[in-house]
Amino acid sequence: MEGQQYKLSQTISAHNGIVRSISTQGNELLTCSSDKRAKIFEMKDNQYKEVTLLSFFEKYIYATCARVNGGYAIGHDKQIYLIDNEGNPLGILEGHDQQVCSLKSISENILISGSWDATAIVWDISQMKQIYRLSGHKYGVAVYGDENLNFITGSQDGILHSWCKESKVKSVEAHKDIIREILPSPIGGYITCSNDETIKLWSKDLELIQTFLGHKSFVFTMKVNIDYVISGGDDRLVIIWNLDGNAIQTIQLPDTVWTIAINNQNDIIIGTSDGKVRVFTTDQTRFATQAEIDGLEQEASLSNAKQEGGMSEEEINKLPGIDKLNSMVGKKEGEIRLFRNGNKPEAYMWSAINKNWQLIGDVIGGKGSTNQKKYFPGDKYFDAGEYDHVFDVEDDYGITKLLPYNEGESFYNTAEKFCLREGYSKHYLQQIVNFLKKNTSFGQSSRQQKSELETMKEQFNQQQLQQQQQAKKQIDFQYIPYTQCTYYESQNLQGLSKKLFELNAQLTEEFKLTEKETLIFNKGIESLGQQSVQKTVNIENSVSLIFIQKLLKWDAQNLLPVYDFFRLFCLHHSSEQLFAGLEKGMNLFLNILTIVRTQPINAVLVRLALQTLCNCLKHNTNSCAILYHLSIIKDIVMSLLDADEKTVQVLSNLMLNLSIGIYQRNGLNDKASELLSESIITFLEHQQRDLQTIAKLVTALGNLMRSPAQQIREQCKKISYSYVQSLVIDTNNQDTLQCLEEVKLSMQI
Repeated sequence: MEGQQYKLSQTISAHNGIVRSISTQGNELLTCSSDKRAKIFEMKDNQYKEVTLLSFFEKYIYATCARVNGGYAIGHDKQIYLIDNEGNPLGILEGHDQQVCSLKSISENILISGSWDATAIVWDISQMKQIYRLSGHKYGVAVYGDENLNFITGSQDGILHSWCKESKVKSVEAHKDIIREILPSPIGGYITCSNDETIKLWSKDLELIQTFLGHKSFVFTMKVNIDYVISGGDDRLVIIWNLDGNAIQTIQLPDTVWTIAINNQNDIIIGTSDGKVRVFTTDQTRFATQAEIDGLEQEASLSNAKQEGGMSEEEINKLPGIDKLNSMVGKKEGEIRLFRNGNKPEAYMWSAINKNWQLIGDVIGGKGSTNQKKYFPGDKYFDAGEYDHVFDVEDDYGITKLLPYNEGESFYNTAEKFCLREGYSKHYLQQIVNFLKKNTSFGQSSRQQKSELETMKEQFNQQQLQQQQQAKKQIDFQYIPYTQCTYYESQNLQGLSKKLFELNAQLTEEFKLTEKETLIFNKGIESLGQQSVQKTVNIENSVSLIFIQKLLKWDAQNLLPVYDFFRLFCLHHSSEQLFAGLEKGMNLFLNILTIVRTQPINAVLVRLALQTLCNCLKHNTNSCAILYHLSIIKDIVMSLLDADEKTVQVLSNLMLNLSIGIYQRNGLNDKASELLSESIITFLEHQQRDLQTIAKLVTALGNLMRSPAQQIREQCKKISYSYVQSLVIDTNNQDTLQCLEEVKLSMQI
């Protein structure tokens, strides 16, 4: 990049949380975040555009990597999801005891992962199993490996280890703090970055060659190219280095840099704490507009001035002088920019009405300032401005969250807003209150007294509760809760068996059932046919294994008899073997999601898959499993918004069954209710539905509203109240009208 400078090309508002990892493959981009989502973007007309959203994750995502033979690996909690380039799940690797924090694809079938359980695992993807487990680290492990099965690992103690297969070859004290990333060096050997603010170049024998100095804080991420190294970290800087350790370009960002990637056009892609992904390029034809480039520089300057308590002389000199106030035009009402008045930075806000910049004040907390207040940039729950305290609160995953507080404010108010913002259960409320009491002078010097307004509010709430309870007693509910699940029990076992074994005979040995498996499977079919003794006849565990290891791996064109049998098998109590254990049938649900996403034309197969899910509500273990994985089920529903009428009918039965399952298990948390409520409302609003579908889905909402668990009722009301209250059904069917009326009444009490 001699003589060339990277400039902003595109800004993507990708996530609502920290962008923790980015991977590239061809013209694709995969991002993941602490918002529990992953997204796939595709380069179209020189801009990345979102093509796939993966929202079935239940916890934070910390690591991703592009796989050598296509597709990606995603570290989600203790598991590693394997997906194809369209986002369809291919399988799950399980073996770590803590969060997966580092992933590298070594060859077509070899993957290495690092975890907070202080181990690295080398996987054979073709067998979906561990090859080696590398131990002896401290906390989170960064990993790298090559095709000769030589591995390099590092962790929180700053020690770098080299391995040949599972044997440790050498260990060196490489850094003074956490090792964040390990990559191959462009000149041979390795390169590492660390929280000790350094980047180090190593020989293959782990002899130190070069130390790169320039970052002012933790170095979280880096990538290498043939000619240079790119690094980023907590100082909000991305530095591009040559291989001699000299910085040749520095890019200032508005927030902490967590991850960097390089695409096939040599662009630099940066993920930051503000949820944005920014693309930088040296290709002049793809530069962003000058206004966008200037806007980013202003945003970064303003953000860093507030964060650091002031601006350096160099930063101030780069600002436009106040003589430019009349020639520079703002882009929108309320835009804030910094201008230089002599040696002092001043903040101005654009007034679209007056068409001028209006001074709103000096940049507070400049170098040498005695002002002890701290700036908080503001969000949906807390206003931007100066606070007496801005606490760093670290969650269970090591992520720091900012908690602003002013002396004298309500501890409970602040704690509740913090919990809402972070999505924490209200069980954490008292912990946050206690933290504020302990760490503020107001909490230490006096007990907060309830105001008269708060007392009146409590009395009012108590009266409301009494009125609601009285109203509830007076309503004679006839239709909700509705507790009769719909199951798909029709069968033609003889024809089904014949078709399945005809297809089996045409398959290669890899997928074909052996003679022994055929015998076992025939016995399973016979057991399903014994309707009168179905509750007492067991089906061998081997049948479950045949499903998982053979049948469900058949090509989609051969899956019709497989899912027809699977549908019936889920009605039998022996199917609970498939949904027991830690995984709770996750691979089975992901398999159905893949069918729905990749086989929209084969509507019969999709309906059979949905009927299988309906039948999962028959037995307790299966029912608990499907409700546990309701985020995957929501993705299935969202993929079928435009399905044909017959498929929609099965889908509405599934959502009604799920609502019955939630109602009958009032110990569930409100997450299940939230996911199902959102799915139902989205499905109802998407397009005109037939009367039968509307009636079933409204009844499902009614079931959630009649749940004995208050948190489920509140969550459902929050999501669906306005829709249901405005719903008018054009029908003379009194049963349907009465059911709708009962649902509306349920939402008012």
